Amino acid sequence: MKYAFITFAIVMMAAALSSSSNSHVGALPRRLIKRAVTVAQCFTGLPTNLAFDDSCKDLFLPGKGFRAVTSITLAALDLDFSDPDPLKIILSSPDMKVGVISNLPIPITGTRQDVTLVDNGVNIATFSTPWVPGVMKGNLLETTVGSTTLNVNDTQRDQFSAFIASLTINTEHNFTLKGTVDVNFTLPTPFGTPVVTTITGIYFESIVTLKGFANFPDIQFVELIEKTENTDNSFTIKSKVNIKSASQLGVKMGDVQFHTFDAVSSEAIGVTVLEQLNLVPGDNFIIAVTTSTSATTKPQDIFKRVSENGEIFRLEGFSASSTTDPILSNGIAVVKTNVTIPALNTAAPAA
Repeated sequence: MKYAFITFAIVMMAAALSSSSNSHVGALPRRLIKRAVTVAQCFTGLPTNLAFDDSCKDLFLPGKGFRAVTSITLAALDLDFSDPDPLKIILSSPDMKVGVISNLPIPITGTRQDVTLVDNGVNIATFSTPWVPGVMKGNLLETTVGSTTLNVNDTQRDQFSAFIASLTINTEHNFTLKGTVDVNFTLPTPFGTPVVTTITGIYFESIVTLKGFANFPDIQFVELIEKTENTDNSFTIKSKVNIKSASQLGVKMGDVQFHTFDAVSSEAIGVTVLEQLNLVPGDNFIIAVTTSTSATTKPQDIFKRVSENGEIFRLEGFSASSTTDPILSNGIAVVKTNVTIPALNTAAPAA
C-alpha cells in the first residue's frame, strides 16, 4: 500500500503538470511545478500525517486544478415539507453515487458534508449531512444522504419556489451542489496497523440532474368513493386517483388544493383537495375531494353533467393557499393538469 501512495502521488503530480497547455516541462511556470510537488507531498504524507493541512485542502478549491468530486448522481431525492416552519425541509437520499479522483488508493469508508444548493447561480439553501458509510467501487463512492434539514435562505424564498416550480413542470432540472466534505479513510501506517482517520473540509462542486414531475401528465381516475348533492345545490365528489410519477423525487406535501375547471370551456367547477399528497416514483393512490365553491355559477348543472356524462377536470395550482406552506404553494402554482372523470352514475362507489 505504501507503494500505491507513491504511485498515486506521481499520477497526481503528472495531472498537475499536464494542466498547462505547454508541451515541454521546461516551459512550465515555477508555480505549476511547485503545485505538483505539493500534491505529491500531500498524498505521500497521508500514512504518516493522517491528515491534510490547509495548503493541501487549498489544492481542491476552484481554479486550483483539482476536483475531489468529479460527479454526483442521485438515484432519488426525498423532500418533506411537513415541518410547520416553511424554511425547514427534511431532505434525504437513499442512493447517491459520487465520482472521485481516479486511481485513489485510499479506501473511503464514510463521509459527511456541508452543502450549499445553487440554482441558476444563486445560493438558495444549505444542509449538513450526518456521517454515513460509503463503499468504493473503482472511482465511484456509493453512499446515501441521511435525513437532515434543508434550510432555505430567508432572502431566497422566491428563488427556492422557482426551483420547486421547475422540478414540478419540467421533465428534468439541473442545479449545483457545492460545499465541503469530511472523509473517513482506512490508512496503512509505517507501524503496520491500519488506522481510521478523517480528512475534513475538502471542497467540492458538481452539477446534479434530477427528473421532474413534468406537470403530472398521467393522473388517472381509479374509483368513486362517494358523491353528494346538498339542498343548496352545492356538491362534493370524493374519489381515488392514481398519480403516476416518473420523477426521481419523493415529496411529502400534506393536503394540497387546486382550482378546478372544465378543461374544455374553462367553466369554474370548484376546488379539488388532494389529501396527504405524498409522491414517490411510480404509482401514488391519492384521495381527491372536489367541492363546489362560490365561484361555481351553476353547481346543479355541473353535478348532473358529471354524474351522467363525465367530464375532464383541469386542476390548477394557486399561490394564495394551495398548501399551508407559502414557499411550496408558490412552487406548485404552475401546475395545470387534466384528469378524466367518467360518468359517475355508472362508476359504482367503492365498497
